[in-house]
Amino acid sequence: MTVAAILLAAGASQRMGTPKALLPWGDRTLLVWELDELLRSSVDDIVLVTGAHADVIRRSLGDGARFCVFNPRWAQGRAGSLAAGAHALRMREGPPPAAILVQSVDQPTRHDIIDRVLDELRDSDAQIVQPTYNGRAGHPVALAGSLLEELSEVREDTLGLRAIVERHPPRLLPMDDEPVVQLILNTPDTLDHGRRLLGVAGD
Repeated sequence: MTVAAILLAAGASQRMGTPKALLPWGDRTLLVWELDELLRSSVDDIVLVTGAHADVIRRSLGDGARFCVFNPRWAQGRAGSLAAGAHALRMREGPPPAAILVQSVDQPTRHDIIDRVLDELRDSDAQIVQPTYNGRAGHPVALAGSLLEELSEVREDTLGLRAIVERHPPRLLPMDDEPVVQLILNTPDTLDHGRRLLGVAGD
């Protein structure tokens, strides 16, 4: 099963006060750490969608800049960046991916969690798999490749990814041993908690 990941890092990070992608995360930045975890997983291809701070993010990635796709409409919301990432996958040469993983830069996770979600998608007849923690839906979300066209057409005014999830109710994968699937790094006070959950050092 070929797997592509869409990693969203296009937002302005206003509540964080600094680009989330460039936050210190162990001996790397948060975004480099996330790319490394994706590369350690069973993901075969990565599209990294940038927007705000695109130039400085690209320069920080070194060879990882090859994954970048710029969304000029990033300010219109997350859905537009997701659509840009899906469109980039549709334009790639070769067969489309059999599965798509959707992850946001402010929702870091480990490679083994990524693989648990993808394995569940592969081994089930579900079109979408979403992990849960204590009954609450989390991330990352894995989708069947057959939904790639729908992903490329999501819009903010029609609820973006949420609309797809509502049309294709996900298979929920309980991960009550993994609170990280609920982690969202929105503000500076969430960083220490996130680093502890993922076992990385701070700045």
